[in-house]
Amino acid sequence: MHKLLLGSIAVASLIAGPAVAADLPLKAPPPPVVYDSWTGFYVGAALGGKWANTTWTTTSTSDFPGTIVDASSPRNFNPSGTRIAGYAGYNWQNQAWLFGVEFDVAYANNTASSVGIPGCTILCFPGAPGPGVDASSVKMGWDASARARIGYLVTPSLLVYGTGGIAWQEIQTSGFCQHSGADPACTDAAGAPFDTVTNSKTLTGWTIGGGVEAKMYGNWLLRGEYRYSNFGTFNSVLSFGAPGAPLGTDFVRSNLSVNTHIATIGLAYKFGGPVAAGF
Repeated sequence: MHKLLLGSIAVASLIAGPAVAADLPLKAPPPPVVYDSWTGFYVGAALGGKWANTTWTTTSTSDFPGTIVDASSPRNFNPSGTRIAGYAGYNWQNQAWLFGVEFDVAYANNTASSVGIPGCTILCFPGAPGPGVDASSVKMGWDASARARIGYLVTPSLLVYGTGGIAWQEIQTSGFCQHSGADPACTDAAGAPFDTVTNSKTLTGWTIGGGVEAKMYGNWLLRGEYRYSNFGTFNSVLSFGAPGAPLGTDFVRSNLSVNTHIATIGLAYKFGGPVAAGF
């Protein structure tokens, strides 16, 4: 009898189990994670500063026998100033990850000047000590870059990213002297004329950096960015060739190592659907 009772209870449990389970409420699956739609084309403008570190190393002050390169070489020229830029790019988004390409071009007019010409300021020729009226300068002009970007959405509206690629930089080296017997760099010429020579070149190098970009109102994106760029060495020849000066004597040959630091704040507009979703 006892065994029969236990068996009946077991059978009843097996029959009732599925029915009771069916009556229990089902737990809803968690909602899918939704990210902001950052995919698309964008254009923007940026304002900030550019700081250049350049080292001018003179290799010869003249082709005339007896000249030397004195201890005023090498000399650092560090031009800095305001930088105004425009940029455009395209983003591809994969959940919280973002991949993109970006191009920018900027205007800057940053010049650093010094008394004397590096390598010919103290005594580069017997009988002509000191800098005289000579002067030298380095100017950083426009710059541009083509870069890749990779970022991560810390929140639906906040992106942290890194960037790197190819960079271009316009640069000028200039020298000023007077063709007189007392001038340390330029040999004597009739009338003692003044002479200014500028050597310009667009350098190609590499750039790397990163920043933070935030969704503002609608499709507007606000960013802060820092980049370092390195352009290697620029070889320059300043040929002071006033009429009447001995041919081939007034050549200042040098090389200039160039790197820059850029810090900007930018505002861009993203085309397409609004950046307006959430996690």
